[in-house]
Amino acid sequence: MESSSNSVFNFREAGRFWEPRRLWYNGALFLVVLLWVAYTWPHFRPALTLVALGKMTVLALLANVCYTAAYLVELIMQAALPLSFWRRVRWTFWIAGMLLALLAANYWIADEIYPDVSGRQGAAMLGAGQIVRGDVGATSNINFPAPLAVLGFLGASIGLFVALAAILIFCFARRLRFARNAAAALGAMVVIYSALLLGLSAASHDMSLARGQEKYFCEIDCHLAYSVIDVSTKADGAMNDVVVTLRTRFDETTTSPNRPKDAPLTPSPRELQLVDESGHAYATASSTGTPLGTPLIPAASYKTQLEFRVPKDARGLRLLIETAPAWPYHFVIGDENSLGHKKTYFAL
Repeated sequence: MESSSNSVFNFREAGRFWEPRRLWYNGALFLVVLLWVAYTWPHFRPALTLVALGKMTVLALLANVCYTAAYLVELIMQAALPLSFWRRVRWTFWIAGMLLALLAANYWIADEIYPDVSGRQGAAMLGAGQIVRGDVGATSNINFPAPLAVLGFLGASIGLFVALAAILIFCFARRLRFARNAAAALGAMVVIYSALLLGLSAASHDMSLARGQEKYFCEIDCHLAYSVIDVSTKADGAMNDVVVTLRTRFDETTTSPNRPKDAPLTPSPRELQLVDESGHAYATASSTGTPLGTPLIPAASYKTQLEFRVPKDARGLRLLIETAPAWPYHFVIGDENSLGHKKTYFAL
């Protein structure tokens, strides 16, 4: 039985299979976008801007970075299977990866772009950045398409596990050259993911929203919008009692078409604090009104009064609302809680 190379990764053999099919991969994804635009025209007309097309170009590049992960599979399979057998089953991996990419593309368009593009004064949200609704702007807590950020994190986690397992297996099998190749593939994956993670963080910047402006939080298949609608201050000795009235709104226009219109949404845990111009943070002293964790149905909203006690000499107070930090968020591309990412505040 023909076997694969015992000590050298046959890159030429891999390239002859995967690279010609990269063209079919890109063509299929482009066809998906083209069909969406053609069959829903003129719904997508507001999305045809240079900014939106630039974001789509970046996403196309990311899709090709994901395609390159096939070489990690090739590395493992060349070492584990006879080459003649691997040539016969390699098609199944390409087809499975192609179907997964088509599923992700359709889900992202249907869930993130389609609900947020309209023929009125709107613009394409593209799952991140700024949402424009008439003359009132609102900013999202993530500057990268949320479904792709989640898929990227899960894919990177699985890839990390597979690569580490491959290194250990090759070391025990005394296939040290393959172990080094697996380590090199792992290093390349870490470098690419870290570049995207830190690059999106470096591209972010601190923002302060005016009263009435909304900050959107992505809940994968819908969005919640928060805004400050009132602020009052009362002196109490050496301290000031600052009461902030916060509005939480379930924006029904950002709901996925597949989500039931009357399905309630329980907000993710939020962390709130006042931050002064010197960077000192003040936690919530008390809260009245509707608790922030109360579920909402689409188009519903409620108000919460938050009390903070701050020194009288505190200046430049801003309210920070963010998803309660947890370790996965630090490594999700574009998330406000990711490493080095700047914050969006509410100016008081």
